[in-house]
Amino acid sequence: MIVEFIGCSGAGKTTLADAIERIGGPRSTISGTGLIVDHPGVRWISDPTAVNLLADVISFPPFLRVLGRQKDFVTFAFDRLQRHAPSPFARYNYMLNVVRKLGVNEMARRAAQRKTVLIDEGVVLSAYQLFVYSDAPFGHLDLEGFARLAPLPDRIVYVRAPIDLLVDRAMTRPDQRRELAGRSPDELRRSLERAIELFDGLAMTEPIRERLLTVDIGDGSARTRDAAVREVVRFVSPPVLSPAGKGSDDPEPPAAVEPAGTRSPIGLIAFVGSEASGKSTILNEVGSWLGRDHVVRRIHAGKPPSTTLTYVPHVLLPALRRLFPEQRSLRVEARFDADPRTRRRYSLLFALRSVMLAYERRAVITRTVARSPNGTVVLSDRYPSRGGGNPDGPQLGDLPLPPSRLSVRRVLAALEDRLYRDIPTPDLVFHLTAPLDVTLARNAARAKNEPEGYVRFRHAIAADLRFDGTIVHRIDTDRELRDVLDEIEHAIDEASADAEAGAWRGSG
Repeated sequence: MIVEFIGCSGAGKTTLADAIERIGGPRSTISGTGLIVDHPGVRWISDPTAVNLLADVISFPPFLRVLGRQKDFVTFAFDRLQRHAPSPFARYNYMLNVVRKLGVNEMARRAAQRKTVLIDEGVVLSAYQLFVYSDAPFGHLDLEGFARLAPLPDRIVYVRAPIDLLVDRAMTRPDQRRELAGRSPDELRRSLERAIELFDGLAMTEPIRERLLTVDIGDGSARTRDAAVREVVRFVSPPVLSPAGKGSDDPEPPAAVEPAGTRSPIGLIAFVGSEASGKSTILNEVGSWLGRDHVVRRIHAGKPPSTTLTYVPHVLLPALRRLFPEQRSLRVEARFDADPRTRRRYSLLFALRSVMLAYERRAVITRTVARSPNGTVVLSDRYPSRGGGNPDGPQLGDLPLPPSRLSVRRVLAALEDRLYRDIPTPDLVFHLTAPLDVTLARNAARAKNEPEGYVRFRHAIAADLRFDGTIVHRIDTDRELRDVLDEIEHAIDEASADAEAGAWRGSG
């Protein structure tokens, strides 16, 4: 089995991997560095620079063996570096980095038949060089393409840490990365925020999220680290050995793992609300708190990743938006919402886009819930509500339909409604609210903000969200974060206790 640790510089990837290797892990383990130095005559080498130079030499023959299978990924990576690397030296260095990681990955694939290989500088982490160390924009399609082409490990552990802790570590660590050395705190923060955006985006891609565990280091204390180590060990145990001849180029998705303790009665928690209501910040904190005792998985139901069926339409969508700018989803929704008397028939492009979103939302929610082991808590950023025209919910049912029952629009509206009805009801919903002026100010302070008109529109339509058959807590976020978190944590504890009591009575 191959386990790769990903995350920002300074998040604690190497610390976690080393701690698991020291305790022996779920079975005999070896690190990525161990693969390089575990040869006669070089076992004494420990200097990181010397190990990297040795890796360049030792990993090249395995890279040549795997090049035929990984030609598409190498082309993708080299093309992006050719266009966006910050300097010729960086371009050469990053290309060499890709070669080394693919070679080490091939060595790990062979060793994984006997041992658990723990890698903290693997192929997935090469996304750092491809996307972070330049100003070139990247979007969901770029990350989805990377995830589909890269040879993925059997398990991926995404190590997260608060941005302030990352900045502090980046400034004080003795082995600073070349790209971060000499930067001011503000420059470091911007670079690390870009890295967080990258790894959060990768975590949402379909190929990666199926084998992913996210652990939050929180305050970086020994207690938090030890809890994270236990969580990772549970995640990779029991080991799933690949069949003979089958390697990590085509790994099995993670098997269900029963963590220590009983199953949490609250398994799916949704956080909904308008833009800049605090969802991302609160999700990070709640995930860190729950992660001490449970496996936590995060999804984004508002911006779901593409599926195999919708990948090609996503590729074509930017071109269609440029050709038909008036058919953007937001503009259509706003036009119909403004004055019902002026409603006219909507375009098929808008209808198809609405059905596609419904399909992707159903896919990310149902697959994540179905593939999560017992005891896992799934946290969702945004969630479909049943009210027609509400954010992230059905859009077509309340819009004008042609009188003919054979209309394509009627068929699409019925299909959209069916897809949303198939989505499970969350166990708990937190509806986060804040005054409009507060959300506008928060949005303006963001590094990547939304247009003011979009924030106003989303604030208006998010005021009345409907979730039938579940507990909904309306939480005012215009106050101290600690007070908000205390209220949410108390509500989760209370709901869990009530669910456990109900399950006990039902079994009695």
